[in-house]
Amino acid sequence: MVVALLATAMNSKASLYAVGSIPDGNPVGVSFTGTYDQATSGSTVSGLTVDLNISGGYNGNLYAYLVAPNGTMVVLLNQPGATSSNPFGYAGSGLNLTLSDSASGSIQTTPETPGSVFGSGSDYQAAGSLSGFNGSVANGNWTLYFADMANGGGQATLTGWSLDIITAVPEPVNMALVIFGGGLVAIGAVRFCRSSRRTSLQAPILKI
Repeated sequence: MVVALLATAMNSKASLYAVGSIPDGNPVGVSFTGTYDQATSGSTVSGLTVDLNISGGYNGNLYAYLVAPNGTMVVLLNQPGATSSNPFGYAGSGLNLTLSDSASGSIQTTPETPGSVFGSGSDYQAAGSLSGFNGSVANGNWTLYFADMANGGGQATLTGWSLDIITAVPEPVNMALVIFGGGLVAIGAVRFCRSSRRTSLQAPILKI
């Protein structure tokens, strides 16, 4: 039996509750794993955004990436604001934002507002493209990795994160009707050929 897959967009948001401290000045970092189980079994990612809430620390020291259940990895933060002229990056403390490919500004280059938590709930592009997760299995363990790349600035704490995933749901479609229809076309073609041949053979013979 032949089976086809039809993609149906579904959007589902799930909070992942593994949170904790990000050690100051420790490039080895720490990982936070949560299980996403809101998608239909067998569905794959066709779009994704990430909500991040961090308190304390020094934003310009942070490095983070997200790993999908199938091992696909995308960098989320890479020492925001760091440039050749400003190797220390953003001096602010704390993040409250959504990372999305559709955002107009990047977390890496959008100027911070001194004295306030970066983001204030706004959307920004991640350091890498979140479309890299497209085609990955949606359900399963997602791992968020964070590291503080330099000493100083205090300890940051991941206080919350969540994923908003749009999935393509595979719908098995019984192709029996398609096969049956194809069979009818084939039978019709055979009958047409036979009919044409019979007509040719039975054509009247003219006697002179």
